[in-house]
Amino acid sequence: MKDIFNSFLGILAWLYAIMSQIMTVIFFVQYCKIDPLWEVLLIDPILSEIKGILWIVFIWF
Repeated sequence: MKDIFNSFLGILAWLYAIMSQIMTVIFFVQYCKIDPLWEVLLIDPILSEIKGILWIVFIWF
């Protein structure tokens, strides 16, 4: 039973990681549409990755 629970948690972690990377791309594209080039190159990848990791918070609020 413990093995099934660990497998389930592992699958959930992988799904969350995949979804966070998809959301990172979506947030980055949104930034690219409105920000100047220097922000797109220097700041937006970092912001997009942070928002991608915390995507569930930005979807709920």
